[in-house]
Amino acid sequence: MKIAITGHTKGIGKACADVFSEHEVIGFSRSNGFDIQAIEPILDSSNDCDVFINNAYHYDNQLELFKQRYMSWRDDSEKTIVNIISKAKYLKDNVDYYESKRNLDAGVRRYLFNPSRKCRIINVNPGYVLTEGAEQNIKMFKHPHITAEQCADYIKWAIEQPIEIWDLSLWKLKG
Repeated sequence: MKIAITGHTKGIGKACADVFSEHEVIGFSRSNGFDIQAIEPILDSSNDCDVFINNAYHYDNQLELFKQRYMSWRDDSEKTIVNIISKAKYLKDNVDYYESKRNLDAGVRRYLFNPSRKCRIINVNPGYVLTEGAEQNIKMFKHPHITAEQCADYIKWAIEQPIEIWDLSLWKLKG
């Protein structure tokens, strides 16, 4: 299995790259010359992959990356697109990150129920994940959380299932 991951050098993306290390993993991040603001090189370089993990955040381009990857893979039942959305989509504040995740979720859902679609789509909605970007808030507010590694393990599990999992919500309760 050949897996493409955007934002593969930190957080959930890095944990996914690690958990899939027995497979061929192609990462896309600024560290290796890719930027989610320029999606064509990412799409071109990942077209022959089996799984596309749409992880790297960008206000508009995470959704655009999904749409274009979907258009090229929609007729192939051997392809899987995993979108890292967020429980932040439920927050009502007009923070760019929250709005972007709401837009990504709504945009993906427009394609999810297309009866002619053959590729698998998995939407992952983690709650707080202990990553570099969230660590300060998690500690300050004592939010229950999972680790990036736990999130990656669940993503791997969902990809390995023989059925399509449209929404995988991950949330750790207190205690």
